[in-house]
Amino acid sequence: MDQELMRILTGGWVAQATFVAVRLGVVDALAGRRLTPGEVADEVGAHPEALHRLLRLLEGVGLADADDGKYGLTPMGARLRHDDLGPLAALYGEDSFAAAWNGLEQAVRTGEPAFEHVHGEPIFAHLAADPGKASVFNAGMAAGASFFRGVPDAYDFSGPRRVVDLAGGTGALLGTILRSNPEATGVLFDLPEVVAAAPGHLSRMGVLDRCELAAGDLFSCVPDGGDVYLLSRILHDWDDERCAGLLANCAKAMGPGAELLIIERVVGRGSYVPLAFDLHMMVMTGGRERTEEEYRALLEDADLTPGRLIDLPLGMRMLTATR
Repeated sequence: MDQELMRILTGGWVAQATFVAVRLGVVDALAGRRLTPGEVADEVGAHPEALHRLLRLLEGVGLADADDGKYGLTPMGARLRHDDLGPLAALYGEDSFAAAWNGLEQAVRTGEPAFEHVHGEPIFAHLAADPGKASVFNAGMAAGASFFRGVPDAYDFSGPRRVVDLAGGTGALLGTILRSNPEATGVLFDLPEVVAAAPGHLSRMGVLDRCELAAGDLFSCVPDGGDVYLLSRILHDWDDERCAGLLANCAKAMGPGAELLIIERVVGRGSYVPLAFDLHMMVMTGGRERTEEEYRALLEDADLTPGRLIDLPLGMRMLTATR
């Protein structure tokens, strides 16, 4: 019991060590090879002894292993490369994100977002004013979206269907769906400055010619005429009142037979991860992760009929709904 308690109390230190290993380039330096601490230090520009101590902790938590004085990555540690989940680690360790958690006590006392208390402005305004931080945020969100690859396997998008991705960023999810279904077309809907950055990404995915770009605010209106509507990791940003307005706009835009797919973490499956993200949303935006029953109640209040709950990779789940 004491050992487990100490693991919990020192968990923040391990997270910080992991973030530093990613930011320094230690993980990428070890990708596919084994090096001494001195060799890694030379590559990343670090103090050899201090870096050795960092590597020992990474070994202790299962992210690295050592043999004959040389370190390499375990399969779990290799997931932190820059082309995998590394940008997500960089985001969680980013200064303004980390500092926001210092306001957790205030958030628990007041129910108000800790980020705004610590930084004096909401997170999305903060990111809009700092392109560098926005870039870290976008890269982290894209890295954390590797579960997108499982969406076309979990839901049948086949045929000439019109797929509308609401607040879809630069189109990573929509592009994944369109690439797997050559007959489908898409609408990418997001704020003007976000949509403006999407064509290059969609072009690289080879789907720009089948994708319409639409700029707007989904709290004001939602494009109509879709067969399938997507809300991926959106509802957890907002309180119930804002979600109700957003879902009402979706219902208004959806025609007979149209379906809404909500992709979120769902509380109540025995994993602590949705619970941790629930606090994270309270800290960052004032939003929340919800139980299946809470999502179904939101949908029913918006005159939408909840359907299946489908498992996706990385602990995500998809809840379907119809008009």
